[in-house]
Amino acid sequence: MPAARQLSALDVSPGKAGAFCVYHDESGTDTTHDRFQLHGALLVDRAHWPQALEALAGARGGYDGRIHFVDLRDNARSPKAKVAAEWVRLYFGDLSRYCAYKCMIADTQAPGFNAARFPKPFHLYNHTALLAIFGGIIWSLKPYDEVELALFSESITRPADDPFAVYLPRELARRSRRRKPGAGPRIRVSAASVALVPGDPRQIAPELRGHCEFIQLTDLITGAVAQALNAQASQRVKLDLGAIAAGWIEDSRRPPWHQQHDLHRRFSVSCYPDAKGGFYDVPLGIAGRGQMRLF
Repeated sequence: MPAARQLSALDVSPGKAGAFCVYHDESGTDTTHDRFQLHGALLVDRAHWPQALEALAGARGGYDGRIHFVDLRDNARSPKAKVAAEWVRLYFGDLSRYCAYKCMIADTQAPGFNAARFPKPFHLYNHTALLAIFGGIIWSLKPYDEVELALFSESITRPADDPFAVYLPRELARRSRRRKPGAGPRIRVSAASVALVPGDPRQIAPELRGHCEFIQLTDLITGAVAQALNAQASQRVKLDLGAIAAGWIEDSRRPPWHQQHDLHRRFSVSCYPDAKGGFYDVPLGIAGRGQMRLF
């Protein structure tokens, strides 16, 4: 008889309630040049939040600068690149047990993409962000009966008429009310607005520093997924992270009983729209290896 698999914090019995911090970040939002717009949502179990934060801090090795995917460079002595590598290793090796990740990708060149639905750039941005968060809840938190969410995203410059901060809580509540029985947990959002957090830990209030760390982690994973699709970076470190993400994406597409990395319902990447307006597995532009070889 095979040994019983150790349960993660996401493997719970139906009927339970949970509380999660949800962190959002994006990649590829230049609609003039980028085919794919990616939105990542990291769902962190509040009960394990301090433990996860402590692990991220330990992996920093004393470096206190911003971990931002676009800033990574090929430098063997770069503390930023070393921390990025450690964080990716830490996420896929341990944190994914209680920090589920969902990436939703909008393919703006797909035959089924209807640009008329998104007359302004923020319409596509907000809609895809919503799909990432809601999709992550329905997929990764399915065993729960009810979840309470606190929403966080990086503070960036937005148009005056962009309702992003109130759009996400409102639409999550609306979709929760309309969900079919058994189609995921009931959703309660703890605030009427997304908490907007600066992305640089050196320029942030102490009470927000922990949330900033998780936003940086979300950015790092989403950036790696973007490279798995595009493989357009000139820096080797970014391509290496993209190859690692590609390996996890490839593994997550297999039936659960054929997966090697035990990421079922913990890590998921989807793309829309296909020819019928649904979701599909976008082809990857880089060969995956699913393991860390950096440094």
